[in-house]
Amino acid sequence: MKRGLKFKIAMVIGGIALALVLVLVSPIFHVREVVVLGNHRVCETDIKARLNIAGNSNIFLINWGNARRAILGNLHIEDVSFSRELPGRLYVSIQERRLSAYVEHEPGSFLFLDENGRVLEIRNYITELLPRLDGLQFTRFQLGEILEVSDEINFINIMQYTQLLTLHGLINQITHINVSDPANIRILVNYLEFHVGGIQDADAKVRTIAEKLYRLPNAHIIRGFVDIREIRSEYFLVLLQ
Repeated sequence: MKRGLKFKIAMVIGGIALALVLVLVSPIFHVREVVVLGNHRVCETDIKARLNIAGNSNIFLINWGNARRAILGNLHIEDVSFSRELPGRLYVSIQERRLSAYVEHEPGSFLFLDENGRVLEIRNYITELLPRLDGLQFTRFQLGEILEVSDEINFINIMQYTQLLTLHGLINQITHINVSDPANIRILVNYLEFHVGGIQDADAKVRTIAEKLYRLPNAHIIRGFVDIREIRSEYFLVLLQ
């Protein structure tokens, strides 16, 4: 290779290296704004605090692995991704876990579960409109882990009902889900009780509940039950005194 060509290549490489150094030290590429997207329950302040980015942090030098682990330390966050808008804007997009139900751990103490049965919180107060799982037998629990129950298959079936209630927009109307007999689950809206049986035809049964509640605008004060353990063309509301 000719000496002149080598010199030109060296100059190009040196120029690129110098440009990279300037990029890394230039205040133009400091993170000036962090935009949080997708959060509903988790506050923006908590996410930014976990991200722990100083005002002089270079947008090209962020340790994404550390940032991801820190944010996922919040149990309400299931996933997170990052993107950049040069020169200095950072986007943090999160996917939250959804609270689906709660169970009483001991008198006055409640475990709040996501739709897969993962324990997200332990509290002695209730602010959300969520169904309470009555009669659920569990052996132990740990924050951030799936609740350990004596019958795992039945627990999966029970949580599938909470997923369907969420899907059909009913989760905030249901007050209790009695699962003491997994083959005869009962879903309650205040004093109105739907007997749904087991997991078979669960989606059709939840859609039937939605239809009944739509047709009964005063469902929150009705005392009675609807037997929908077997899907058929007619259902009867039995009123109680």
